[in-house]
Amino acid sequence: MVAWSAIVADTAAAAAGGLHMADDMHSMSLVQDMGMAVPMPAYMKFQAQRGLYTRKMEELLTCVRNFMSTIGLRATVGMNDLDDYFEAMANNRAFGIPGTTHGNGTLWLFMLARELQPKIIVESGVYHGSSLFTFRSAVPQAKIFAFDVNFSTLLSRLDGVDYRQHDWSGDQILAQSPSDLCFFDDHINNCMRARQAYERGFRHIIVDDAPDIGEIHQFRYPAVPSIAMIENDKWADGDTLEWNWNGRRLRYTFRTADTFGAKEIIEAAHRFPSLKRWTGMEDSLHYYVQLKGKA
Repeated sequence: MVAWSAIVADTAAAAAGGLHMADDMHSMSLVQDMGMAVPMPAYMKFQAQRGLYTRKMEELLTCVRNFMSTIGLRATVGMNDLDDYFEAMANNRAFGIPGTTHGNGTLWLFMLARELQPKIIVESGVYHGSSLFTFRSAVPQAKIFAFDVNFSTLLSRLDGVDYRQHDWSGDQILAQSPSDLCFFDDHINNCMRARQAYERGFRHIIVDDAPDIGEIHQFRYPAVPSIAMIENDKWADGDTLEWNWNGRRLRYTFRTADTFGAKEIIEAAHRFPSLKRWTGMEDSLHYYVQLKGKA
Protein backbone atom coordinates (compact mmCIF):
# COMPACT_ATOMS: atom_id res chain seq x y z
CA MET A 1 0.00 0.00 0.00
CA VAL A 2 1.37 3.46 -0.92
CA ALA A 3 1.56 5.84 2.03
CA TRP A 4 -0.47 9.06 1.77
CA SER A 5 2.63 11.04 2.77
CA ALA A 6 4.51 9.64 -0.22
CA ILE A 7 1.72 10.74 -2.59
CA VAL A 8 1.76 14.24 -1.10
CA ALA A 9 5.55 14.38 -1.44
CA ASP A 10 5.46 13.27 -5.07
CA THR A 11 2.74 15.82 -5.85
CA ALA A 12 4.72 18.60 -4.20
CA ALA A 13 7.86 17.62 -6.12
CA ALA A 14 5.98 17.67 -9.40
CA ALA A 15 4.57 21.12 -8.63
CA ALA A 16 8.02 22.40 -7.69
CA GLY A 17 9.34 21.15 -11.02
CA GLY A 18 6.70 23.12 -12.91
CA LEU A 19 4.57 20.14 -13.95
CA HIS A 20 0.84 20.86 -13.69
CA MET A 21 -1.83 18.22 -14.21
CA ALA A 22 -3.78 20.38 -16.65
CA ASP A 23 -0.68 20.96 -18.78
CA ASP A 24 0.15 17.26 -18.73
CA MET A 25 -3.41 16.27 -19.78
CA HIS A 26 -3.30 18.75 -22.65
CA SER A 27 -0.02 17.38 -23.98
CA MET A 28 -1.13 13.75 -23.61
CA SER A 29 -4.73 14.05 -24.82
CA LEU A 30 -5.69 12.47 -28.12
CA VAL A 31 -8.52 14.99 -28.51
CA GLN A 32 -7.78 17.70 -31.05
CA ASP A 33 -8.69 21.33 -30.38
CA MET A 34 -10.53 22.52 -33.51
CA GLY A 35 -10.86 26.16 -32.49
CA MET A 36 -13.91 28.14 -31.44
CA ALA A 37 -17.19 26.33 -30.74
CA VAL A 38 -19.76 26.30 -33.54
CA PRO A 39 -23.50 26.87 -33.01
CA MET A 40 -25.62 23.71 -32.82
CA PRO A 41 -29.33 23.15 -32.16
CA ALA A 42 -30.36 22.36 -28.58
CA TYR A 43 -31.15 18.75 -29.47
CA MET A 44 -27.71 18.17 -31.06
CA LYS A 45 -24.91 17.45 -28.58
CA PHE A 46 -22.34 16.17 -31.10
CA GLN A 47 -21.68 15.70 -34.80
CA ALA A 48 -20.40 12.36 -36.06
CA GLN A 49 -19.41 10.78 -39.35
CA ARG A 50 -22.41 9.28 -41.10
CA GLY A 51 -21.37 5.67 -40.56
CA LEU A 52 -20.72 6.14 -36.85
CA TYR A 53 -23.93 8.11 -36.39
CA THR A 54 -26.00 5.43 -38.14
CA ARG A 55 -24.53 2.64 -36.03
CA LYS A 56 -25.22 4.49 -32.79
CA MET A 57 -28.75 5.42 -33.79
CA GLU A 58 -29.43 1.78 -34.64
CA GLU A 59 -28.31 0.92 -31.10
CA LEU A 60 -30.72 3.54 -29.78
CA LEU A 61 -33.54 2.11 -31.87
CA THR A 62 -32.79 -1.36 -30.54
CA CYS A 63 -33.26 0.02 -27.02
CA VAL A 64 -36.54 1.67 -28.04
CA ARG A 65 -37.84 -1.45 -29.82
CA ASN A 66 -36.93 -3.66 -26.87
CA PHE A 67 -38.91 -1.39 -24.58
CA MET A 68 -41.89 -1.39 -26.93
CA SER A 69 -41.81 -5.18 -27.00
CA THR A 70 -41.60 -5.29 -23.20
CA ILE A 71 -44.78 -3.25 -22.86
CA GLY A 72 -46.61 -5.35 -25.44
CA LEU A 73 -46.48 -3.11 -28.52
CA ARG A 74 -45.39 -4.14 -32.02
CA ALA A 75 -42.07 -2.26 -32.02
CA THR A 76 -42.21 -1.05 -35.61
CA VAL A 77 -40.41 2.29 -35.16
CA GLY A 78 -37.38 2.74 -37.40
CA MET A 79 -34.79 5.17 -38.65
CA ASN A 80 -37.41 7.17 -40.57
CA ASP A 81 -39.27 7.80 -37.30
CA LEU A 82 -36.05 8.91 -35.63
CA ASP A 83 -35.30 11.28 -38.53
CA ASP A 84 -38.86 12.64 -38.23
CA TYR A 85 -38.29 13.24 -34.51
CA PHE A 86 -35.10 15.26 -35.01
CA GLU A 87 -36.67 17.23 -37.86
CA ALA A 88 -39.61 18.06 -35.59
CA MET A 89 -37.36 19.17 -32.73
CA ALA A 90 -35.52 21.48 -35.12
CA ASN A 91 -38.84 23.36 -35.41
CA ASN A 92 -39.88 23.04 -31.77
CA ARG A 93 -39.59 26.59 -30.41
CA ALA A 94 -39.89 25.43 -26.80
CA PHE A 95 -37.33 22.64 -26.97
CA GLY A 96 -34.54 22.92 -24.41
CA ILE A 97 -36.02 25.80 -22.43
CA PRO A 98 -35.47 25.16 -18.69
CA GLY A 99 -38.55 23.61 -17.12
CA THR A 100 -39.75 21.94 -20.31
CA THR A 101 -39.65 18.19 -20.95
CA HIS A 102 -36.03 17.03 -21.24
CA GLY A 103 -34.74 15.99 -24.64
CA ASN A 104 -34.90 12.23 -24.12
CA GLY A 105 -38.34 12.65 -22.60
CA THR A 106 -39.58 14.19 -25.85
CA LEU A 107 -37.97 11.36 -27.81
CA TRP A 108 -39.88 8.76 -25.79
CA LEU A 109 -43.14 10.72 -26.11
CA PHE A 110 -42.68 10.88 -29.88
CA MET A 111 -41.83 7.20 -30.30
CA LEU A 112 -44.58 5.91 -28.02
CA ALA A 113 -47.24 8.10 -29.64
CA ARG A 114 -46.11 7.03 -33.08
CA GLU A 115 -46.27 3.36 -32.06
CA LEU A 116 -49.68 3.66 -30.39
CA GLN A 117 -51.28 5.86 -33.07
CA PRO A 118 -53.93 7.19 -30.64
CA LYS A 119 -57.07 8.93 -31.82
CA ILE A 120 -57.17 11.04 -28.65
CA ILE A 121 -54.24 12.55 -26.72
CA VAL A 122 -54.74 14.44 -23.48
CA GLU A 123 -51.93 16.56 -22.06
CA SER A 124 -52.26 18.13 -18.61
CA GLY A 125 -49.59 20.72 -17.86
CA VAL A 126 -48.50 22.49 -21.03
CA TYR A 127 -46.06 25.25 -19.94
CA HIS A 128 -44.17 26.45 -23.07
CA GLY A 129 -45.60 23.69 -25.28
CA SER A 130 -42.57 21.51 -26.08
CA SER A 131 -44.21 18.14 -25.38
CA LEU A 132 -47.42 19.33 -27.03
CA PHE A 133 -45.48 20.11 -30.22
CA THR A 134 -43.85 16.68 -29.94
CA PHE A 135 -47.22 14.90 -29.87
CA ARG A 136 -48.58 17.02 -32.72
CA SER A 137 -45.53 16.11 -34.83
CA ALA A 138 -45.64 12.40 -33.97
CA VAL A 139 -49.35 11.86 -34.67
CA PRO A 140 -50.69 14.75 -36.79
CA GLN A 141 -54.11 13.13 -37.22
CA ALA A 142 -54.79 12.74 -33.48
CA LYS A 143 -57.25 14.98 -31.66
CA ILE A 144 -55.28 16.64 -28.86
CA PHE A 145 -56.73 18.24 -25.73
CA ALA A 146 -54.37 20.53 -23.82
CA PHE A 147 -55.17 21.45 -20.21
CA ASP A 148 -53.52 24.08 -18.04
CA VAL A 149 -54.74 26.63 -15.53
CA ASN A 150 -52.59 29.27 -17.22
CA PHE A 151 -51.54 29.43 -20.89
CA SER A 152 -49.60 32.69 -20.57
CA THR A 153 -46.24 30.91 -20.99
CA LEU A 154 -47.29 29.02 -24.13
CA LEU A 155 -45.04 30.01 -27.06
CA SER A 156 -47.44 29.12 -29.86
CA ARG A 157 -50.87 27.58 -30.44
CA LEU A 158 -51.03 24.59 -32.76
CA ASP A 159 -53.70 23.64 -35.27
CA GLY A 160 -55.77 20.66 -34.23
CA VAL A 161 -55.29 21.23 -30.50
CA ASP A 162 -58.22 22.01 -28.21
CA TYR A 163 -56.88 24.30 -25.46
CA ARG A 164 -58.85 24.26 -22.20
CA GLN A 165 -57.84 26.59 -19.40
CA HIS A 166 -58.81 24.56 -16.35
CA ASP A 167 -57.81 21.37 -14.58
CA TRP A 168 -58.63 18.27 -16.60
CA SER A 169 -60.47 16.69 -13.65
CA GLY A 170 -63.36 19.08 -14.34
CA ASP A 171 -63.74 17.76 -17.89
CA GLN A 172 -65.27 14.54 -19.14
CA ILE A 173 -63.16 13.65 -22.17
CA LEU A 174 -63.48 9.92 -22.78
CA ALA A 175 -61.16 7.56 -24.59
CA GLN A 176 -62.38 6.61 -28.07
CA SER A 177 -59.97 3.75 -28.76
CA PRO A 178 -57.81 1.29 -26.79
CA SER A 179 -54.68 3.18 -27.91
CA ASP A 180 -55.67 6.64 -26.65
CA LEU A 181 -53.10 8.34 -24.46
CA CYS A 182 -52.85 10.76 -21.51
CA PHE A 183 -49.70 12.64 -20.51
CA PHE A 184 -49.62 14.23 -17.06
CA ASP A 185 -46.87 16.80 -16.60
CA ASP A 186 -48.66 18.93 -14.02
CA HIS A 187 -46.97 18.09 -10.68
CA ILE A 188 -50.26 16.64 -9.42
CA ASN A 189 -50.59 13.31 -7.56
CA ASN A 190 -49.66 10.58 -10.10
CA CYS A 191 -52.04 8.11 -8.50
CA MET A 192 -55.03 10.44 -8.63
CA ARG A 193 -54.33 11.15 -12.32
CA ALA A 194 -54.15 7.41 -13.02
CA ARG A 195 -57.53 6.90 -11.36
CA GLN A 196 -59.08 9.78 -13.33
CA ALA A 197 -57.75 8.41 -16.62
CA TYR A 198 -59.01 4.93 -15.77
CA GLU A 199 -62.51 6.23 -15.02
CA ARG A 200 -62.57 7.87 -18.47
CA GLY A 201 -61.58 4.67 -20.26
CA PHE A 202 -57.91 5.40 -21.03
CA ARG A 203 -55.52 2.45 -21.02
CA HIS A 204 -52.23 4.26 -21.66
CA ILE A 205 -50.81 7.10 -19.57
CA ILE A 206 -47.42 8.75 -19.11
CA VAL A 207 -46.66 10.58 -15.87
CA ASP A 208 -43.82 13.02 -15.32
CA ASP A 209 -42.45 14.36 -12.01
CA ALA A 210 -42.53 10.77 -10.69
CA PRO A 211 -39.55 10.61 -8.30
CA ASP A 212 -38.40 7.84 -6.01
CA ILE A 213 -36.60 8.48 -2.72
CA GLY A 214 -33.26 9.50 -4.24
CA GLU A 215 -34.83 11.91 -6.74
CA ILE A 216 -37.44 13.82 -4.77
CA HIS A 217 -34.92 16.46 -3.62
CA GLN A 218 -35.03 17.88 -7.16
CA PHE A 219 -38.62 19.04 -6.69
CA ARG A 220 -40.62 21.65 -4.85
CA TYR A 221 -43.84 20.13 -6.17
CA PRO A 222 -43.28 16.43 -6.93
CA ALA A 223 -46.34 14.55 -8.17
CA VAL A 224 -46.67 12.50 -4.98
CA PRO A 225 -47.59 9.86 -4.30
CA SER A 226 -45.77 8.95 -7.49
CA ILE A 227 -45.99 5.76 -9.52
CA ALA A 228 -42.43 5.02 -8.40
CA MET A 229 -43.61 4.97 -4.79
CA ILE A 230 -46.40 2.42 -5.22
CA GLU A 231 -44.44 0.20 -7.60
CA ASN A 232 -43.70 -3.10 -5.84
CA ASP A 233 -44.99 -1.67 -2.53
CA LYS A 234 -41.82 0.36 -2.05
CA TRP A 235 -43.39 2.81 0.41
CA ALA A 236 -45.48 2.00 3.49
CA ASP A 237 -48.23 4.06 5.08
CA GLY A 238 -46.68 6.75 7.25
CA ASP A 239 -43.23 6.73 5.63
CA THR A 240 -41.81 10.26 5.93
CA LEU A 241 -39.09 12.02 3.98
CA GLU A 242 -37.50 15.47 4.37
CA TRP A 243 -35.24 17.38 1.98
CA ASN A 244 -33.84 20.83 1.25
CA TRP A 245 -35.01 22.79 -1.76
CA ASN A 246 -33.86 26.33 -2.55
CA GLY A 247 -33.24 27.18 1.09
CA ARG A 248 -36.48 25.64 2.36
CA ARG A 249 -37.00 22.44 4.36
CA LEU A 250 -39.73 20.25 2.88
CA ARG A 251 -41.46 17.14 4.23
CA TYR A 252 -43.68 14.52 2.64
CA THR A 253 -45.56 11.71 4.38
CA PHE A 254 -46.81 8.80 2.29
CA ARG A 255 -50.45 7.94 2.91
CA THR A 256 -52.12 4.94 1.29
CA ALA A 257 -55.40 6.87 1.16
CA ASP A 258 -53.75 9.37 -1.20
CA THR A 259 -53.08 6.66 -3.79
CA PHE A 260 -56.77 6.40 -4.82
CA GLY A 261 -56.40 2.64 -5.16
CA ALA A 262 -54.14 3.14 -8.17
CA LYS A 263 -52.27 -0.09 -7.63
CA GLU A 264 -55.45 -2.11 -8.23
CA ILE A 265 -56.11 -0.52 -11.65
CA ILE A 266 -52.53 -0.62 -12.98
CA GLU A 267 -51.66 -3.49 -15.30
CA ALA A 268 -47.98 -2.57 -15.55
CA ALA A 269 -45.67 0.39 -14.98
CA HIS A 270 -42.29 1.01 -16.57
CA ARG A 271 -39.83 3.86 -16.31
CA PHE A 272 -38.50 4.86 -19.70
CA PRO A 273 -34.89 3.64 -20.09
CA SER A 274 -32.08 6.18 -20.33
CA LEU A 275 -31.07 7.20 -23.86
CA LYS A 276 -28.35 9.63 -22.83
CA ARG A 277 -25.45 7.43 -23.91
CA TRP A 278 -26.66 7.76 -27.51
CA THR A 279 -28.17 11.25 -27.68
CA GLY A 280 -26.27 13.23 -25.04
CA MET A 281 -29.62 14.72 -24.00
CA GLU A 282 -31.04 14.61 -20.49
CA ASP A 283 -33.52 11.95 -19.39
CA SER A 284 -36.89 12.69 -17.77
CA LEU A 285 -38.54 11.06 -14.75
CA HIS A 286 -41.29 9.60 -16.93
CA TYR A 287 -43.25 6.46 -16.22
CA TYR A 288 -45.32 4.69 -18.84
CA VAL A 289 -48.36 3.09 -17.20
CA GLN A 290 -50.77 0.56 -18.66
CA LEU A 291 -54.17 0.66 -16.99
CA LYS A 292 -56.56 -2.24 -16.75
CA GLY A 293 -59.73 -2.15 -18.80
CA LYS A 294 -62.84 -1.09 -16.91
CA ALA A 295 -65.13 -3.94 -15.94
